[in-house]
Amino acid sequence: MHVARLMLIVSSLVVPFLAAPSCPAYDALIGTAAPSFEVMSGDREKLSLDNLKGKVAVLFYEAKSAIEKNRELKTALNAFYDGQPDIVKKDIARVAVVNCRGVVFKKEWEKALQANSIKEGLTVYGDWDGKMSDDYHAKEGESNVMVIDKKGIIRYYVSGRVDDKDIGMIEEMLKKLAEGN
Repeated sequence: MHVARLMLIVSSLVVPFLAAPSCPAYDALIGTAAPSFEVMSGDREKLSLDNLKGKVAVLFYEAKSAIEKNRELKTALNAFYDGQPDIVKKDIARVAVVNCRGVVFKKEWEKALQANSIKEGLTVYGDWDGKMSDDYHAKEGESNVMVIDKKGIIRYYVSGRVDDKDIGMIEEMLKKLAEGN
């Protein structure tokens, strides 16, 4: 199981993100306060929305079968993050959450999350009860990408693969945000 590295964008600005396929459930969340959540890593480290306050987060909520769907976007975002000075990196939260609802062999999934956390260089969390999936209207079996600003407002949400042609636009947007423009 691969779980991609993720990153969050530094900005509390309302950003005109790429046009994504319209979906009423996602559109209704954009501009609203992100629902509270609590997820747990394979080594039982908890993460909640409160832990992300004051940071901008790019959050990938994915099914095991969809974690490679946005690999190009993840690679581009990782390159952007790696190129930032430490002062910018401290305001960036990179969050990977895997839908673990209904898993039968929890210990094996915990071990897999731990192994992928090491492999990807960041903690990979599990949504063990599916509450985050429900509250965020995550599309089953998909890669769901969200950007949550420093105040906890959802600024971007798309479910599915981001078009290759849009990756360059996202990179340019990230550069501008990092520069404070």
